[in-house]
Amino acid sequence: MDVQRLVKERKQGVVGRRQFLATLAAGAAVAATPKAAQGQKKITVTTWDTEPNTATRAAMKQIVDDFHKLHKDIEVRAEGMGWGDMDRKLQAAMAAKSPPTASHTQSYVVTSFRAKGLIEPVDDIVKSIGEDKIFPSVLKWLKYPDGKYWGITHAWGAEIYGGRGDYLAGTGVNPQSWKTWDDWLRDLPKLNKPPQHYALALAGIPFFVNEDVYMWAGANGGSVFDAKGQPALETPQVLGMLEFWKKLKGVLPPGWASHDYLETLSAWATGKTASVLMWGRTAGYIDQYAPPDKRNPDVFQVWPKTTGPMGKAPLTQFDNEPWVIYADAPADEKAACREFLKFFFKPENYRKHCDSVPVHILSIYKSDFQDSSYLNHPERKRWKPWLDAQLKWVEMQRAHPLLVANPSDLMVPWIGDVAASPILADMVMAVVERGKDPKAAAKEASEKIVRDIIGKAK
Repeated sequence: MDVQRLVKERKQGVVGRRQFLATLAAGAAVAATPKAAQGQKKITVTTWDTEPNTATRAAMKQIVDDFHKLHKDIEVRAEGMGWGDMDRKLQAAMAAKSPPTASHTQSYVVTSFRAKGLIEPVDDIVKSIGEDKIFPSVLKWLKYPDGKYWGITHAWGAEIYGGRGDYLAGTGVNPQSWKTWDDWLRDLPKLNKPPQHYALALAGIPFFVNEDVYMWAGANGGSVFDAKGQPALETPQVLGMLEFWKKLKGVLPPGWASHDYLETLSAWATGKTASVLMWGRTAGYIDQYAPPDKRNPDVFQVWPKTTGPMGKAPLTQFDNEPWVIYADAPADEKAACREFLKFFFKPENYRKHCDSVPVHILSIYKSDFQDSSYLNHPERKRWKPWLDAQLKWVEMQRAHPLLVANPSDLMVPWIGDVAASPILADMVMAVVERGKDPKAAAKEASEKIVRDIIGKAK
């Protein structure tokens, strides 16, 4: 409507008073009508998450469908994928400045993306959930010195050390008595029965080697980084970790360096290894591969992680993958996405998400761990020792995100770049597989981080 032309025609007597008022009112009504009602396209929100399994996809579809019923003007396109695929797609999307509206990511990536201005705070979403309702251990990794939350965890989990209880008979081994690395090194050879089974399965793919590097360095009182964010790989704590890893090689299966994470889980489920570092979702592999009479926590037990000679307590990995919202996404998409995430975290919707993988996708709500309807889920009841072990790690505050041995590590600007590189894995393989002196391997890795990562960042 051209208001100026209409006023001019009214003054000239071209249109009468009634026609003038009617036309003006009609124009105002059109202007006040929402875009969707004017025949405009719906606002499309694109989300990427790291839960591609069938059960979680079905749960997410139900949550999205219920959201659509309340928001006719918004279309949510939710896509699930594995973390490796997510990492590649995000890197390509960031380079092209065409990110999804929101995605899951890793805690260390939040640090990197925040520093580069690629994401936005999500304080409004945390407030809608209720800050006091969420586990402090979930929140603390996403609240930065500026006082803002730069992500909100979709669910949490803690890595646990699993062992085959049916392999203990006649060995004289009592894993529950283990406290130190020396205990491991003394008893794991007694559980090594090649070629029938090996004592321990580890993944040799760089991403998963990184996990063991920082957990074992942390358990030995060390870290990948020093207080200034520089590499701390030449410290006695990290060198001791490399020596420990080298001693473990004798109880690892042949070819372990090329094994991926899923291979280690299936090896444990099928009886090819006595122990493994694993997560709650391993229950699915046990149901898929283990004999029916062995699909229980008496056979697939929780064994304690141990402490290095220079450490005070073991360390485990905290799966704290948060939702983040991308700054380069269109403003209307970001606003609509915030509404969707607030809907996602409503207890009646969020429970569907958690129940899709009951022992792995653990609720961020503290109250759920006092709620019989949550705890009495058949899978949570069956694998209660696994659930209890994860909760204990969180209560001990010894479950940390990837590469974070000390809380201050999360503030290292290049932590994400170190995690994405093969430098730490190359250091381990040089020592464990090729017999290189740990000091030389650590020095070489430190120099690469300083030259190729920190140097370029500066």
